[in-house]
Amino acid sequence: MVNGNEIDEGFQARLKQAESAEREMQRLQPLAAEAPQLRLQQAKAQKEEDRTRAKEDALSKARFYAQAAADKQNRVPDLLDQAARTVIELYTLLKDIDSSRRQAMEALSVADRVDYDIELEEGEEHERSLDRDTRGLAYALAARHGDGRVRQMLEELDPEFSMLRGCNLDEPLYRDVANFVVRHAVPKEANPQALLVNSPDSAPIVSEPEPTEASDSDL
Repeated sequence: MVNGNEIDEGFQARLKQAESAEREMQRLQPLAAEAPQLRLQQAKAQKEEDRTRAKEDALSKARFYAQAAADKQNRVPDLLDQAARTVIELYTLLKDIDSSRRQAMEALSVADRVDYDIELEEGEEHERSLDRDTRGLAYALAARHGDGRVRQMLEELDPEFSMLRGCNLDEPLYRDVANFVVRHAVPKEANPQALLVNSPDSAPIVSEPEPTEASDSDL
């Protein structure tokens, strides 16, 4: 049977525990109240840390690629020098080709003049034998001779000639470089259709007016 003293002792023990817990809660309550703010500060610190790390990583990559660009740029002067010397060599070669073509045309002009003189003499003899006026014969024959005939004779010597014949012009950059050099190497009065190549993306090349045919005064 439980007496009153035992009940008092148990009650006192529970009271002590409750009071001890109460004091502990009072002690921890201010610290617990700081938890939300501490969590915000932690999240902010973590965010700043992540940003700092991301920035450092980005700067590290930037320095790497900037240095890579600088290292590659060091090759540019030599490559540009090689390219310039190659372009100059191509320019000189095209000038020589154009000069040779012009010399060929000069020689063909002589041959054409010989043909004209022969045709004129034979035509005049024929017209005189028929007692006809020969004054219009020279003009009529001149229409078949002169610059047009010389160009035709040159074409017959080397059909479909082009400065860029046999070149790889599939790549737009190749075409641009080729046309650039040709335009600088070959005089403007040259027929561009025989020299340049059109690309699908480029504007069409318009030929300059053809020279007039030779007249009897020119011949």
